[in-house]
Amino acid sequence: MNYTKIKKDFKKNGYIIVDIESIKKKISQVNFGINKILKKKNIKKNPIVFHYNKSPRIVEAWKEINAIKKIAKDKKLNKLLEQLKKRKPIPFSTINFLRGTEQPLHSDYFHFATKPHYYLVGAWIALEDVSVKSGPLAIVEKSHKLPIVTNETLNQIIPKNETELKKNYTKYEKYIKRLVKKKKLKTVELPVKKGQIIIWDANTLHGAFKIRNPKLTRKSMVIHYHFSNCEKYYNPLYSLISKKIYSQRNIKKIKIN
Repeated sequence: MNYTKIKKDFKKNGYIIVDIESIKKKISQVNFGINKILKKKNIKKNPIVFHYNKSPRIVEAWKEINAIKKIAKDKKLNKLLEQLKKRKPIPFSTINFLRGTEQPLHSDYFHFATKPHYYLVGAWIALEDVSVKSGPLAIVEKSHKLPIVTNETLNQIIPKNETELKKNYTKYEKYIKRLVKKKKLKTVELPVKKGQIIIWDANTLHGAFKIRNPKLTRKSMVIHYHFSNCEKYYNPLYSLISKKIYSQRNIKKIKIN
């Protein structure tokens, strides 16, 4: 693996696409496990606020599927992430998708932030060949260089309930849409092959456009990583940084182990 080139591309564009054979070998086990989970009545999913169609976003499947845990802790993947951020990666969140999300452009850093900033990456893995017609992942190139967006940026208070959260998040999505247009940033769709991994930097904007062929699935999974030795790990949606109000997460309790 050419770390020099990978780091250069990551720094320039805010994302990279890599192939890791040890991860590809575990994909069939992940798909088998997800099919078993789908037969249950109570599937743990993202809040409805973050669903944009009827396809469920399955969270924490690593607790039931050992192959997901092994992928999250894969030595080659973790070594690569350590090269990118110069700290040890800490996997702490997984989401499995069955179809394209149709989610507007957003940054994961509006969900998972750190002090000091930017110690977050997302690793999105294709669990099947992903067609341009199935709503592939879309990335805004070089958007990782944009300023961090906070509740203060949008003149928002901390939401008290799900209705207020939805209102805040919709305002955020509209802000991002205007920002991308204003800055004339390039958004690229990334149809990839089964097993390929798209790794994006902390503040990189991404999402998925409308599914062109509703008959197509888009089986995939994202693993979020923080990194070691941060003073704080927190949820910006429920924080006001200017007032030193942080909705902190205990990384030791939520990490994948």
